[in-house]
Amino acid sequence: MTRTENKQVRRNELIGNQIHVETIGEGEPALLFVHGFCCDSTDWSGLVERLSDRFRCITVDLPGHGRSASTAATMAAAGAAVNEAKARSGSDKVIVIGHSLGTKVIREAHRQSPDGVVGMILVDGSLYVSDRQTMLDNANAAVSVGMEAFLRGLFARMFDADSPPAELDRLTRRALDRDLDFARALFLDSVNWDSIYARRTIEALSVPALVIQATTFDSHFRWQLLPPGETTSLIETMRSIVPDFDAVVVPNAGHFVMHDAPDVTAETIATFASRMTEKA
Repeated sequence: MTRTENKQVRRNELIGNQIHVETIGEGEPALLFVHGFCCDSTDWSGLVERLSDRFRCITVDLPGHGRSASTAATMAAAGAAVNEAKARSGSDKVIVIGHSLGTKVIREAHRQSPDGVVGMILVDGSLYVSDRQTMLDNANAAVSVGMEAFLRGLFARMFDADSPPAELDRLTRRALDRDLDFARALFLDSVNWDSIYARRTIEALSVPALVIQATTFDSHFRWQLLPPGETTSLIETMRSIVPDFDAVVVPNAGHFVMHDAPDVTAETIATFASRMTEKA
């Protein structure tokens, strides 16, 4: 255990010698943060710093990412890891928060085991709109250039011309510092998962949900800033299906909105979490 500057205890655990989880802060509901593809739990550091004085913050490294071991390169295994972290927390009031691929992982985790989840926050997620075969064909074509080239291109498309080059370089180097065969298998499995479960997992949601969005994303894996007044297929689909739903669009922020606008993102999460406390 270590202590942060504000004297809070930071607890690191390795669940089953495989899944790395870090917890800091007290209070409920607990906030369980899930990172995106070829990323890790440190993406949430700025938000944890801002929120851990009010809520218990739990971050998890998905299998094959960060300090977690590589298990099966599947969405099912990623969802199971989130549920292990949720169970280890001991809380029966958990808000699951996912970024990018993590928005799908938290829905897969909820599909496997909804117990204890009182809310869900999707940070700059996406919903494919193409037919299944087109999605699979696009995914296989995308990785046919090799995983290093694919990841370099993928992360480059997450940033615009005004983004700091050092940030893109850091995140790209981190993405490449892993088993690239694992990354390829997980990417393809995630696209297959999307073709089967993306809408089903939204239809199954019975807890309040929030989308925090900054960009749009298409079936060719390209991002662009969300223009003022515009929406996304994910937002509109969830708005039409989920009874208790809201969306917040963060202007002038990129795909890593929690890096670009940490104060706005943290306070949006805190407002949602406080409402869940009042509902309990």
